Amino acid sequence: MKVAYPVLREDGSVLLNRGVVLTEAYIQKLRELGFQSIFVEHELFEDIAASEPLRVETRKRVQRILHDTVRRLRRGGGVSYHEVLQVLEEVLDEILTNSTTVFYLIQMQSRNDLIFHHSVNVAVLSLLVGKCLNLSRLQLRKLGLGALLHDLGKIRLPEDLLVKERNLTEDERNLVRMHPIWSKEMIQRNPDYDFLASVIALQHHERLDGSGYPYGLSGEEIHFLSRICACADVYDALTVDRPYRKRFSYAEALEYLMGNASRLFDLQVVTTMVRHIAPYPVGETVRLTTGEIAVVVRLNEGLPIRPVVRVIRDPNGQPLEKPRDLDLMKELTVAIVGTAEENFESFYTKEDIASFNIEHLID
Repeated sequence: MKVAYPVLREDGSVLLNRGVVLTEAYIQKLRELGFQSIFVEHELFEDIAASEPLRVETRKRVQRILHDTVRRLRRGGGVSYHEVLQVLEEVLDEILTNSTTVFYLIQMQSRNDLIFHHSVNVAVLSLLVGKCLNLSRLQLRKLGLGALLHDLGKIRLPEDLLVKERNLTEDERNLVRMHPIWSKEMIQRNPDYDFLASVIALQHHERLDGSGYPYGLSGEEIHFLSRICACADVYDALTVDRPYRKRFSYAEALEYLMGNASRLFDLQVVTTMVRHIAPYPVGETVRLTTGEIAVVVRLNEGLPIRPVVRVIRDPNGQPLEKPRDLDLMKELTVAIVGTAEENFESFYTKEDIASFNIEHLID
């Protein structure tokens, strides 16, 4: 197998580049580092390429600057806003010039990485949603800054707490609930800090019904930009394996947001995400109503729930001699019923998703 999309370390440096042949040693190292999956080349899919709204080079720069920021904060310093805003402008330029209306992020982050990849993903998702909501560039800049820095406070949490494989005790939960306050304080260490960015970091765990933290704000007490960041944060957190829980599929994460729209999450934000985030991204292995197994090869603008898929296995699980493409926008009698990855069958029922309480977790 050859790597089809670069795998990055937390600091933005390349761990494995595109085209590298995977050896058993590489695979074992990836597992030790907590990576759940990576993109690999396959002869059946030579005509499709893994891509996301942010170029690899830009993502590398953002993660490097975020990594440097965390290192500076750990030494008692503050956020270097010049560097952060400079790279944020690059991210904004890429997102605003991208004509794609249905997007997804390539999830290749370590399950133990609770800050770096996650923070970049939350910032990109927030900006994409903000773009779809026609926010001004100034609003997007403040949203991106707050989303990128929203979890800085986690560096004050004990490292062993972040990788626990069980539910937290009440004392541990209370400690975790301090991280938005710490994030705000760290952002405000620099006298040139952006006030709204600190508000977004402070409020990203608040919920419309007042059940969030740290202050139990509700409704209009929560800034609209904070509500965008909150949805992006939950979506990205759910779609990655953690030591203490199995990941949600992308469709399940969107289902969780939809099921809690207007109660926990802003309805307008959730509706925008459902319309513009692919529940089954390119490369996802899915099961069809026919019983066949297929891989998503192209997204249809306007209706991401019905992509173009390449059928690779029959209903008995046997490989097809000649895989065929189905455009589910045209094949209306066929639909996707869920994911069917070799190493991941959906772990959650609809009841699990409906009752899931993310607030007792570390994310």
